[in-house]
Parts: sequence; structure tokens; C-alpha cells
Amino acid sequence: MASPFLLILLIVELLLCSPYFTPDAKAEAKSSSQKPAAAKELVLGKAVVCEAVKKSIPQGGAIAFSISLGRVYCFTEFPTVPQKMHIYHNWYHRDKRRAGVKLLLKPERWSTFSYVTFKKQDLGPWRIDVTDQKGKILRTLRFSIIN
Repeated sequence: MASPFLLILLIVELLLCSPYFTPDAKAEAKSSSQKPAAAKELVLGKAVVCEAVKKSIPQGGAIAFSISLGRVYCFTEFPTVPQKMHIYHNWYHRDKRRAGVKLLLKPERWSTFSYVTFKKQDLGPWRIDVTDQKGKILRTLRFSIIN
């Protein structure tokens, strides 16, 4: 059996070598309990094509919309925005770009929307590419305009 002196020495050595008891451990614990570091990457949470946006909430999300609505919205929500930046809603009808809408985002989280007004010749398949300011596609949404 080990002597009490060796046991105490072993305990002291374990405490001194433990990362939880270093002089910086208290400072690290304090800094980790403070506000988290700023996000480094833009994160797209929700993206939906809908009939309307009321009080920052998309209404009537679907994949097919009647031409009688006159317009359709693209709503995007970003739970993480690292810095002030722009994104784009690029609207395509039958793979031909019809509109590109530049939208501002601000930290820490942000939601935004754009819309396109339709005419009778706009029936058929549509898509929206949501891109960052470097052109990276964050999400593609597909829908149709029907009679």
C-alpha cells in the first residue's frame, strides 16, 4: 500500500497537470460563458416560395401557384449572418433568367424576400437560385405557374 505522502503528492500532481486547474482555466471558463464568437459562415435556414409575406412570415407556401395571384414571393431566413452582406434571388422561367434581386443581410440573423409579378405568358416551370455575393448557390427552389 502507498504511503499517505505519495497519495497526497499524486493528487497534487493530478490537480496541477489538469487543464481544469491551470491559471488560464478560470479565464477560459469565463470567456466561454460570454457571448459566442461571431459566426464565420453564412447559413441559410428557411427558403420558401409563397403567396405572400406578412410580418416577416411566409404565407401559403406551395410548389404550384395560380396565374390569377399575379405575383409569387421568395422568402429566405438566415439564422446565422456573420457580417453585413448581400445575397441574390435569381428568378428563372424555363431556365431563362428573368430577374435578379440583390438583398441586404445584417448580423446576427436576418430574413428577407423578393417577388415577381406574372403575366399570362409566364405559365410553366420556374426556379429561384438563392446565391451568396460570390455566386455560390445556397438553395434552389422550384415551382410552377398554372391556370
